[in-house]
Parts: sequence; structure tokens; C-alpha cells
Amino acid sequence: MTGRAPPKLALWLLKSLGSPYHGESLAGDLIEQYQQGRSRVWCWRQVWAALFYARVRFIGALPRRAAIKALLLAFGVLALGVGTISWALTAP
Repeated sequence: MTGRAPPKLALWLLKSLGSPYHGESLAGDLIEQYQQGRSRVWCWRQVWAALFYARVRFIGALPRRAAIKALLLAFGVLALGVGTISWALTAP
């Protein structure tokens, strides 16, 4: 096991905005996988997926109109995250 540390912002987002029930254990799993050689992109992808999944589960408990608004917002945030990662990978 190496001393590599995953992106701090990614872990903070996961712990702050992710599932209150699974955030700590998922963060531990991400740290472990990252230290075993996974890439930063992989780590960010996992964080975005976990945040998206947590929001979708939360939205499922909302009334229909609020759920539609929340889903549109979640897709917008997901698109922003994917766009940011794509830009970071192609930037010189």
C-alpha cells in the first residue's frame, strides 16, 4: 500500500453531499482503491456517481413536481461534472 492521497475536494464532496449512511464507508473504499493504483479520474468518476445516486434516492421521496425540478438540477450538475472532467483531461 502506498501513501498516495486521493483528491481532497472529491472526498470532502462525498462526505458532505453524499449519503449520510454510506459516505464514510464509501470514502474509505475509495481511499483504499486509490492507494492500490486507481487514477484520479477514476476517483472523481466514483464520487460523481455516488453523489448522483444519493440525490436520485433523495428525490424519489419528494412530491412529483419537486422531484422533476430536482432531477433536472441533478442532471445539470452531472453534466457540469462530466464536462469539467472531460475538459481537465483534454486541457494542455
